[in-house]
Amino acid sequence: MAMEIGIFLPQMEDPAVEVREAAYHAVDVELDSVWCGDHLADGVPVLDGMLALATAAAVTECIDIGFAVYLPALRTHVCAAKQIATLQHLTGGDRLHLGIGVGDRESGWDAVGVDPATRGARTDEFLQLLPSLLAGEPTPLPGGPTVHLAPPVPAPPLWIGGTSPAAMRRTARYGDGWFAALHSPEQLRAKSARLRDLADQHDRPAPRLATVIQCAFAKRPDPKLGENLAREVAATYGVPVETARGATAAGTPAQVAEQLAAYAEVGVEKLAVAVTGDWHRGCELLGETRHLLGPEPRARCRTRRGSA
Repeated sequence: MAMEIGIFLPQMEDPAVEVREAAYHAVDVELDSVWCGDHLADGVPVLDGMLALATAAAVTECIDIGFAVYLPALRTHVCAAKQIATLQHLTGGDRLHLGIGVGDRESGWDAVGVDPATRGARTDEFLQLLPSLLAGEPTPLPGGPTVHLAPPVPAPPLWIGGTSPAAMRRTARYGDGWFAALHSPEQLRAKSARLRDLADQHDRPAPRLATVIQCAFAKRPDPKLGENLAREVAATYGVPVETARGATAAGTPAQVAEQLAAYAEVGVEKLAVAVTGDWHRGCELLGETRHLLGPEPRARCRTRRGSA
């Protein structure tokens, strides 16, 4: 399967770009998908990911939409399942890719009265309940009533995020795929072998691979660009610069395409790219990169504004 490439929708720190225009632009440059995260950080200007993806889907016809990743433990199980079911219904049942994660201690747990120490257990419980809730089956809630959600919808592909041993076990047990972040192609290859072994224990197929990567683009070669990006990512996420160097890509579209090709070679099916700097420019250069990687993207869709 060819590797598909998508872009994170812009954050509110870039007020020149709003969600509808970003979705239009991603279609125009023939990317495969648009992505959002999920966060309730106090004081940080960020849109609700579910509403942002619904807006992007409403103004396009077939570009995929995805969470990288959604944090169901921030909500009650039924409310989270209802949101997912509604987005799946509104988008036709074949465009949503649902990344699921546990977040970190800064994800907003205090604001919703959830002990962050319980987020892993709450996420596992949600994943156990989700198939029957989406299918519209009567579903007994732990210590609560039996719930019957309607209308029923097909379950979207589940991409489980996280790198801890618990996250790997969660992926093998519940996920269709694994959503990695800050991993080099070589690290993904090693982790995918571990995931195959874990999935075998549950008599499930080996999880597919997806990853988030940060890219910095330039029209002309810039020898400092990659190192500057690696240092920025290392400072932001508290990882060694060497780790960030192996898990970022920078340069011209041709240079970035060469770096991203290594992910395809280890079996990554989906790349969710966060671009630095001007979002429009980054989106356009990512589109160029997408064409250089080939093969041709699937048949493209139109936006609701009528552009081809």
